Amino acid sequence: MRIAFLCTSSLDNASPRGRWLPLARELAQRGHEPHLLMLHPTFDQLSTRIFTQEGVHMQYVGQMHVYGQPGQRRYYRPAQLAWVSLSSARALVRAALAVRPDVIHVCKPQPINGLAGLLAARWSRCKLLVDCDDYEAEANRFGTGLPGRLQKSLVRYWEDHLPCWAAGVTVNTRFLQHRNAQLGVDPRRIVYVPNGVRVDSREQKAMSHKPLTVGAADFLPSALCSLPTAPTLLYVGTMSKIAHGVDLLIESFAQVLAQIPSARLLMVGDGDDRPALIQQAEQLGISQSIVWVGPVPAEQVHEYWPLAHCSVDPVYDSPGARGRSPLKIVESLAAGVPVVTGDVGDRREMIGSTGWLVRPGDAAALAEGICALLTQAPISPALIQAQAAHYTWATLAEDWLRIYSAPG
Repeated sequence: MRIAFLCTSSLDNASPRGRWLPLARELAQRGHEPHLLMLHPTFDQLSTRIFTQEGVHMQYVGQMHVYGQPGQRRYYRPAQLAWVSLSSARALVRAALAVRPDVIHVCKPQPINGLAGLLAARWSRCKLLVDCDDYEAEANRFGTGLPGRLQKSLVRYWEDHLPCWAAGVTVNTRFLQHRNAQLGVDPRRIVYVPNGVRVDSREQKAMSHKPLTVGAADFLPSALCSLPTAPTLLYVGTMSKIAHGVDLLIESFAQVLAQIPSARLLMVGDGDDRPALIQQAEQLGISQSIVWVGPVPAEQVHEYWPLAHCSVDPVYDSPGARGRSPLKIVESLAAGVPVVTGDVGDRREMIGSTGWLVRPGDAAALAEGICALLTQAPISPALIQAQAAHYTWATLAEDWLRIYSAPG
């Protein structure tokens, strides 16, 4: 089966890198031919636009709706945004038709790839499917004033209608499963596939929590050399206040330090809010206890897990948070590192008894949970990794394949 995934972002973003690419790899191992067609934030600067990795054919075909990497992004004016969006939708259509797919799978029901998917599926007479891995209209940042409101309305329109027009829908949370059923999608056409990890027994053993000689990893900042002896928290992901509640983590960490002065917070990742978060830490007087690592290549992130005594997924209770299946949680579980997070959406089901659930949006409760994990008897890494076994891509891919064989 030839499958064309239509994606509005690049492999620098969490969803393509952490969801669709791993699923596409599993499909390739099962004899299918996946094509990941993507947009890029600096498309005009790319020297390589077409490449293949483990049987997955990947191609950058056009410009994203923003220009530049996180922290250096330039947002288009309304007229420019409309032109870029239509041009990129056209590029996705052309690339999809060139694949001659049996299935077109739209990755996120957004305007650019949604329009491209509808047109390409109609002209190629193939099945159209949609993957919902976020509540886009509630979780994303939009501009201010009338242009921002119009953009949000347009995103909401596609998010509410495209799943109803498709032959089937994949979702990564129970919240989105229920939401799409409420929108009118036949529940029999909705397949639940949460986010997962790809580890074999050797990788899992290497990722397990244990003392690490930091100097052995040349890419680790020298500031991390003292971390193995200090109670260490780890955050991995996008530095965003709106989508990921990282400001809540900074606020709670100040309270953790009041109880455990030797604690350290390791921040791995980047995002538009990183400067504001650094400023928040400075205002709270806790900068000396935080290491801002910055962006790390996906293949090197696993080197940081052995440094952590626990990882943190800060979260407010919002529709956007309920619609998210945090990749950082399953990666932490696979590494044998317990997680502290808010009791929102699927998080209780994800961590089971291998972490600590707190009231969402409550910095004091988050700090209490962190201190409890840092001071109590350690949870067995083997027990934590056993929980992660429910979230391996090899297992989840079998559920994903059901949507392709369903009538539609």
